[in-house]
Amino acid sequence: MDHKNPEQPDPAIVGTSEETRLAVAKQFIESVVFGQYRQLVAWESVTGQSSQIDSGYLAQQLISLLTGIPGTGSRGKGDDLSDGSEVKAASSLSGMDRPRWNNQLSNSGKIADYLACPAIYFVLFDTVNRKESFPFRIRVWKVLPAKDEAFQQVVRKWAAERTSGNFQLHPPCWRDDNIVTNNAGHLEMPPFFEARQVEVGEIDHMEIKHYSSEPGLCAHARRP
Repeated sequence: MDHKNPEQPDPAIVGTSEETRLAVAKQFIESVVFGQYRQLVAWESVTGQSSQIDSGYLAQQLISLLTGIPGTGSRGKGDDLSDGSEVKAASSLSGMDRPRWNNQLSNSGKIADYLACPAIYFVLFDTVNRKESFPFRIRVWKVLPAKDEAFQQVVRKWAAERTSGNFQLHPPCWRDDNIVTNNAGHLEMPPFFEARQVEVGEIDHMEIKHYSSEPGLCAHARRP
């Protein structure tokens, strides 16, 4: 469903080429996301406070840049993207606990809407090695619920056995694989995007390691 306000002009990212979107996304990651994170890590030694970033809004900005699909301006309410797609963010930065992607599916109607969603982008902010602040990386997986039988099977099995309204997926923090876990089943999710910090002398550089606009479907997997 298109939620665009007809009185507002399209955001600048709409209609741009894939090459431009990737270049702008890289600039956003380096200047905004990683720039903020590096400053917070430096201040952590001064204040003793967490260097955790606001992953939710940053993830939404990033996905709009990568896809060319604008947000709805809903400020956290309603759809994340104007085509009805969702963005789920998790971050292990400055934290010892494993984060989760939370999906609030409290009734059958919400489960049906979730499985009819055009796309769900699962975004993870983590580091390559646990307990180390760097190298920093961002990974994104793209799931097409309406077409993805393996994903549907895990959600429906969870729904049949659920004890809460929160469908949780545990991302592959500090690992290089694409396997996410849930008590109802484990999935190897299709990778959409990855950017990783590379130090070039004293300059921080975020290198795009992977990008695939149509990465495919999930597959059932064993727990890593």
